[in-house]
Formats: sequence, C-alpha cells, structure tokens
Amino acid sequence: MPHDISQPSNDIRVLLVDDDPDSAEEMKDLLLRMDAQRMIEHNTVELLADALHEISQTHYDLILLDTGLADMPMPSAIHSLRDAFSYAPIIATMKYEDPELAAMWVGEGADECLFVGEMDEASLKRVVEYAIKRYHTYSNLHQQSRTHHVLNTLLSLSLKDIPFEQLLEECLEVILSAPLTDMLHQGAILVSNSDNNQLWMMAHSNLDPKIVDLCKRVEFGQCLCGCAAETGEIQFADCVDERHENRVDGMSPHGHYIVPILSRGDVLGVLTLYLSEGHVQKEDEIVFLQGVADTLAGIIERAHTNEQLALAHQQNSRLLSSLTSILIGIDEQQCISHWNDKAAEVFDLSAEQVQGKPIAECPIDWNWQQISNQIDTTLSSSPKSERFETRFKQPNGSNRLLSISVTPYNDSTGHNDGYLLIADDVTEQKQLESEMQQAQKLQSIGQLAAGIAHEINTPIQYVGDNVRFLRDAFADISEIITNQHDLVEQARTNNIAVEQIDQLDEQIDEMDLEYLQEEIPTSIQQTLDGVDRVATIVRAMKEFSHPGSEEKTPTDINKAIESTVTVARNVWKYHAEVSLDLQPSLPPVRCIPGPVNEVLLNIIVNAAHAIAEKVGESGELGNIDIATESVDDWCVIRIKDSGSGIPEDAQNHVFDPFFTTKDVGKGTGQGLSLSHKIIVDQHDGELSFETELGVGTTFIIKLPIIGEMN
Repeated sequence: MPHDISQPSNDIRVLLVDDDPDSAEEMKDLLLRMDAQRMIEHNTVELLADALHEISQTHYDLILLDTGLADMPMPSAIHSLRDAFSYAPIIATMKYEDPELAAMWVGEGADECLFVGEMDEASLKRVVEYAIKRYHTYSNLHQQSRTHHVLNTLLSLSLKDIPFEQLLEECLEVILSAPLTDMLHQGAILVSNSDNNQLWMMAHSNLDPKIVDLCKRVEFGQCLCGCAAETGEIQFADCVDERHENRVDGMSPHGHYIVPILSRGDVLGVLTLYLSEGHVQKEDEIVFLQGVADTLAGIIERAHTNEQLALAHQQNSRLLSSLTSILIGIDEQQCISHWNDKAAEVFDLSAEQVQGKPIAECPIDWNWQQISNQIDTTLSSSPKSERFETRFKQPNGSNRLLSISVTPYNDSTGHNDGYLLIADDVTEQKQLESEMQQAQKLQSIGQLAAGIAHEINTPIQYVGDNVRFLRDAFADISEIITNQHDLVEQARTNNIAVEQIDQLDEQIDEMDLEYLQEEIPTSIQQTLDGVDRVATIVRAMKEFSHPGSEEKTPTDINKAIESTVTVARNVWKYHAEVSLDLQPSLPPVRCIPGPVNEVLLNIIVNAAHAIAEKVGESGELGNIDIATESVDDWCVIRIKDSGSGIPEDAQNHVFDPFFTTKDVGKGTGQGLSLSHKIIVDQHDGELSFETELGVGTTFIIKLPIIGEMN
C-alpha cells in the first residue's frame, strides 16, 4: 500500500538502488550504525526501473543510487529519477574515486556523490542529514511559490466586478491549472445553502453532463462532497469506492480531493478535484489545498457581503421611500440637506423649494425658535435622541401635533456635521391614547360594576327588610291607636264596656307591643346605616369615575385612595384585608385625578388577584397595606400585597404593553403599561416595585407634590 504521509513519522525512509548485493549490504550496515536521532527504514531495489516503480507507490526521504547500475550507463539517465522524485535528495555512490565522473553525476541531478571506499558512519550521517534538510527547504520553497502564485491569481480575480458564478468558474480554472501531481483537469465548486443544509454546484469544469445534473444539489452527509461539508474535513479517495454515492454509467476510474471551504467554523462550500486513480496523498498537497480553500472562503464571503450590501441598499432605498415619518436633514450651516416625500406631503412644500435653504426660513407655520431651543437642549444633554412634541398648522388651516426626535450627524472624530429630524404626525395617536385610556377606565369600572352592585345590594336588602318590618309594625300600632281613640271617646260619654277594654288588652298582647318598642328603633338605625353605606359607595364611585379636569389640580391623594378602596371592595374582600396608613398631613398633590385613580385601582386589583392566586380556595385572607407619606417634594404611595411575588423572568416586562402573567381572558396586559405612562409621562413621577417570590410585591408610586402645569 502507498505510504500515507498525512500520518507524521519520525523515521527516515531510505531507498537503496544497487545491483551489487555486497555493496548494498555494506551500505545497509553503515546506515544502521549511523548515530541518527531518528530511526532508519530502508528498502533495496536493483534497477532504475524498479526504483521508479517503488517511489510511485511509497514515499521516501532519500535515495542512495549506485552509479554502476546495469540500466544506467550514463549519468544523464538520472533525469527520469529526478523528474519522479522532484526536490527529494538523490545521493550517488561510487565504488572508486573519480572526481570528474562525480561532477558529471552532480551536474545531471544528483545532490551529492560519495566514494563508498572512504565512507564511515559519521560521514554518511552528515551527508544524509544535510541532504534531507536541503530537500525540505527546497520543497517548502517550491510549495510556497506554487501556493502564492495560485492564491495571488485567485485574489486578483476576487477584485473583478463580475457575476458570482462567473467568478467561481474562473477561480476553478486557476486551481485546476496548479501543478498538482496526478490532478486531472476536472473539478467543481459547490456553495452551501445553510437554509436547507445543501450544496449547490455553482462552477464546474470538464465534468460528465450526467454528473453535473446528478450533483446540482447535494445534501450534507451525502457522497464525498456532503461528507466534507458535514465533517468540515478534507475527504480523500484514491479510487471510486463505496463513499461515491452519486455514480453514473460509464464513469471513468478516478480519485478525489474534496476540500471544505470554511470560515470561522461555518461551511461555505466545498472544492472537489479529480485525481488519477491510485494517487498517493501527500502532505504538501493538503497544505496547498487548505490555502486555496481559505482564499476561496474569503472570495465567497466577499461576494456574499457585496450581495448583501447591494440588497441592503435596495431595501434602504425602498424603506426610505415608503417611510411614513417626516425626514429632514440639516447640515452644519443649519440648511436643509434632505427632505423626503412625507415632509413634502405634510408641509405642502417640495424638496426643490426648501433644499439648501436655512431651516429657520422654511415657510412652515410652527414656532421654530421654540423647536430650535428644544433641539439644542436635546443635542447637548445626551447623544441619545429623546422625542419632544410641537404644534403646527397645515396650509388648510388644521392644527396638528408633531412628535420630533433629533439624531446628530457625528464623524469618526466626534465632530458634529448637522442632525436629522425625524417627525411623526401624532394627532390621531394622541386622540386614540386618550380614548384608550378612557376605555381602560371604563373597562375597569365595568369589571367592578357587578361587585359594586353586590356591595349596594347588601345594605339595600336589609334596608328593604327593615322598612317592610316598620310598615307591618306601623299597621299594627295604627290599629291599636285607632281602637284606643274609640275607647277614649266612649269613656267621655261614660258609655264604656269592660269587654272593649279586655279586647284592647288582648290586641296589645297579641301584637307584642313591647317587642315592637324595642325593635323599631334598632330597625330605624340599621336602615340609616344602610343608607349611609349606599351613599358612601355611590359617592366613592362618583369621585372615582368622574372625568374631572384634564388639567393638573390640587388633589387629596388620601381621599382618592379611600374612594378607590371602597369601589374595589368587592374585588378584595373575599381574599384580603386592607389596612390604610395614610399620613394625615399629606399636602395636596397637583395631578389629574381621574388617571391617578385609575392607577390606584389597577394596582389594588392586581394585588387582590395575586393574593387570590396564592391562597386559592383555602379561605385564608391575605393583606393589602396602603401607606402614604411626603418625602422632600414627593408624595410616596406604597401598595403592598402578600401574594406570590413576580417571577424573575417577568420582572423586566411588567410595564410592557400587552404583557401579562394572568391566564388568557383574565388580563389584557394594558393596566400596568397605562399606569406607567400616566405616572411617568403625564405626571413626571416614578412607578417602581419591590418583589420577593413567595412573600409579595410592593408597588411604589412617587408623584411630585408641586407638579408642572400642562
């Protein structure tokens, strides 16, 4: 079997070419006695023809050639051996000293010529090691030169602006022209499609059309090409073996190098090269092919990058043309450099009318000085653009609201070359947000309606029972009073009968007048309590649901909390006890009462639900503790529940729109999102929470006591 040099060996393999057995034995003895650091392996043949056959089958590091071979009459005969053995060392040996003949052998291709009669093991060791070292030096230089030539040609091709498939075809031709021993001028480049783990043939040369058709698409793991893609390793075959899954009738005998094209561990494709059958794998070929594959990886990546850049440019162009936002580019001189179609549509000004002109002179009915001040503040405060809002009037006279963000143009040194205004007409959005907030409030009220009805029904029920009792008691007492009046009239005329007095006594006993005297005051008091309870609920509901002012007004937060707790009583009373620790001296807070009431309701209802989820049907009651205090210029509201707490993976999403941990149908995911918007955006406050799994959650609302006017 041919020697596989891909498996490194520390042995020195020597081929002795000598038809004199005694001379050959003497040389073997010298080799074995040579004090070399590596083991010497040797083989002996008698003729030049035998040597040529042997080196075609087995790798050797050195040839010791007897100059007196029968089939080598002249030194020039060494040419055939040198052609086959390339840069490897060939040392000619002579039995008799003849400097002139020795010079001829060296001139024809031998690396050295030794006189066997004067040679000892030390001399042989010196010559052998020097020859091998020189061989490796020449071989490496040759390999590098060959590799550099092919790689440089490939790199120059990569700079050509030609279609990708044509580029791969030309690269393949360059690779097939490399002086690789036994390489046939046949091959292909297949590029991987990562979407479906397939190789697609993009370039091929001198292949059977049947093979081209069969190998247009190759699955990873299929045939040699697929195996190379799947394993990321070079696949070598010296014949058509069982790994060749894709075959056609009449296929010529051949071998293969299948080289994966890799980049950072990803398979970009494979290079397949056809070899003569029986080719022996060589280490220098592997090194060369890996260099080619690395270069192809760069070419393919560059082509993909160019393709992606072109696609991105097209997409960006389409994106910019389809944007519904206003884009206005302002240069360093405060002149308009970009004006998109949406800006032209909204302001009724074409790009030709405004480009190159100062933005301050642009005929738009808005307060540019105020906008300019806001832009300066935004650019100086933070590199991150924050939106601000401004009003403007369209040419048709309608007032609109713009939301504007400012993005600076900064070069690599941080120098500001202008900025980009991105504006959106948010008039309808603001209206929708207001309607959505009101709808959320109405939804909350609607969800509480049944509970409130139940809360009112209970006192109304015992008010009704007591009134009916009073009605019946009044009828009985009225009858007694009537009979007493009759008895008094008869007494005045001295016409009274004892039977009438007895009858009245019986009637009083029958109606149990003493019981009525005791129960009627209690019934009246219960009725009054029930009426007061209903009045409290109705008043709380009115205070909670009344739209109130859209402007910030001084508000009693303690009273708002009490009203909200009353309104939500039917939600929490079955699962929790509510305790209030409200600072009596809490000053009024400038806020919009309706939205703040809604925030309080959302958090209290969420607290009740969290406790209900924890206690289940056990009948146990949790706790909802609500406290207020003034800290510096802030009103701080803490709403603490004894629920299960918020899971860690949900904590970063609590205030995200439509995020909810409740079951489908039990939560919209809007409550806390709107609450955050109300407290933070509308009131310049803070809304945060502290939570511990299994213990509960505390929501903390901070409102500025002296809030800015809208």
